[in-house]
Amino acid sequence: MDRKSFLKKLSATGVGIASLPTLLNASPKQMHDVEVYQPVKPQITAPKGAIYLPAQAYNTWQQWKNYSQKETERDFGYAQSIGLNSLRIWLSYEYWLENPKRHMESLDHMLDAADKKGIKVLLALFDSCGVENTKAARENLNPRTAVAVKSPSLAISRDVSKWNGPERFVNVVMERHANDKRLVAIEVMNEPGFADNRIAMSRFLFKAAKRKQGSIPLTIGSLQGMQNWGNFMDLGIDLLEYHYNFPTSIGDFKRKLHTAKQVAKALDRPLWITEWQMLRKSGNGWNGKKIPEKELMPDLASLAGTVYKSGIGNHFWSLMFKPAYLTPQRKIGTFNGLFHEDGSVYSLADARAVSQNPHFQAEERKAIPDWAK
Repeated sequence: MDRKSFLKKLSATGVGIASLPTLLNASPKQMHDVEVYQPVKPQITAPKGAIYLPAQAYNTWQQWKNYSQKETERDFGYAQSIGLNSLRIWLSYEYWLENPKRHMESLDHMLDAADKKGIKVLLALFDSCGVENTKAARENLNPRTAVAVKSPSLAISRDVSKWNGPERFVNVVMERHANDKRLVAIEVMNEPGFADNRIAMSRFLFKAAKRKQGSIPLTIGSLQGMQNWGNFMDLGIDLLEYHYNFPTSIGDFKRKLHTAKQVAKALDRPLWITEWQMLRKSGNGWNGKKIPEKELMPDLASLAGTVYKSGIGNHFWSLMFKPAYLTPQRKIGTFNGLFHEDGSVYSLADARAVSQNPHFQAEERKAIPDWAK
């Protein structure tokens, strides 16, 4: 499909070109032959899920370094209790470098534990969000400053000669899990941008995954502007992710989600919103602006109904109640999530909204755990 035909197909859906500047400004090369690949379809067309990191893991390296079989099985039981059938979970390239055998063994246990609960995993390999991936950042346990780390690090993405390291990791994962029925999809990279070679490196790693692809679809995490879709269509992206964590109005959330659905329809790809949190009328908080305290705490119920009515797959942030994952939200005091470690919930209204069960029962405890204060 050439660029002119692509734009014509989009126009037929009623999507305005002005509303899609990033996607439609993709180069002719990027938009060429978007239908050469036959998309691999997911086993679950509309997953109902959450993002999962253990409550006291501030980044994915900590998640796998301190992996606990007992904790994982307990937390997946919480997910099952609210009717989830999918969890979005990142691996850690950096921990794999330290202890590849234990990382892969822990992953197998996690996938088995999920499978026993009727849960399939959206397995994410790398993440472009967070602070630079240094030893100090990975090991940080200070609840004020310990946040997500980029993986691979900027030192790797800026140096093409170092991309073969992450490529080996991709090959190992794909050789083990390309046809793994415990997975619903494999996300090669989350939210890559053009700075620091992240798009170029992500395309390189996506190609590596594509060469070994089996029955599991491949995807890329993307913000609500759909910035990453046009950059991977020519490589055969199988499903489209969409992230919108803190809309300031329901109307805006609905409009942007409608646009994304129309573009996905034109591209003939499934669409999942794999990051959503809450309506925040005072502002999204990414710019450091002060937010009222009541809007810093979880309110999944404010968006759950709209998300489910959209009819697309989704993953909310996050299964476990914990301090925000990224620096801008951590600085203003954002917390997100649902379950405390003991199985109580931060908000019973949220639990009932995401479970779609008005009779769901659990102890409600609207308090920050001591370890996070």
